Amino acid sequence: MSSVKLDSILDKLVKSSPPGELKGVSQDLNTLLSNQANSSVINKSIENYINENASVFSSKLIASKYNKQENSTKYIDYIGKKAFNIDLSKQTAIDFEDIETSEIEYPTYFDKLNEKLMVYGEDHYPSSYAFTIIPKEQEEVHVIIIGQRLNNDNFYTGQWKSHYILKNGEISGNIKLDIHYYEDGNVRLSFDEPIESTKISKNESDIVNFINNSENQITIKIVENFNDLNQKYFKNLRRLLPVTKSKINWGNAIGNYRLGSDVVNKQ
Repeated sequence: MSSVKLDSILDKLVKSSPPGELKGVSQDLNTLLSNQANSSVINKSIENYINENASVFSSKLIASKYNKQENSTKYIDYIGKKAFNIDLSKQTAIDFEDIETSEIEYPTYFDKLNEKLMVYGEDHYPSSYAFTIIPKEQEEVHVIIIGQRLNNDNFYTGQWKSHYILKNGEISGNIKLDIHYYEDGNVRLSFDEPIESTKISKNESDIVNFINNSENQITIKIVENFNDLNQKYFKNLRRLLPVTKSKINWGNAIGNYRLGSDVVNKQ
């Protein structure tokens, strides 16, 4: 197999990795392609995935192309004012070092926005929560929020990722939801919704209120879509009689099954 074709296949496999399962995918690929040359190609695909999708390391640090240090393999944590590298085999942050901040254009609201986002996460994200604030040139600021619920023992993982961009007195963004359920099967739910650009003041309270309102609206939309899935599409796809030969009350049935009860009870 040519190296170009192998690169393409690995990129597609890594790109399809469910949330929180990148480490397992990496280990499986290294087992299948067990030589030094292939290991290097796998690591390159994983780095590309991290840069394009943003990933959480060591529970609270986010790495993405937006906070990658120029001419370096490291990423910048602008909140902690440190640069860090990533151990791809263990999926952890390593090799920390202080960064020079004199040339970084921190917005005036940076520290207060950091405080409010910490409180926002405690109030709205019941599972693991990480965020980062990334100041760029010309007063452009990126806010990335990632909430994860990883329960491999019960065969499911899930991730909520929000990315907001503040620029020229406006805020826009994108919200993605990715859920993987794989007990006796393989079910994947993907949701991707853009947030339209809106005028906003350079005030940390207004920024967090916008984030809160946007995420509440998207949550309601997801719940409505899920209800439609249960009431319409599942109902139309069912067999006339299940294996038990008993009819199912599809209006309430989803709560009686493992996937449905996990979602309803937020386990």
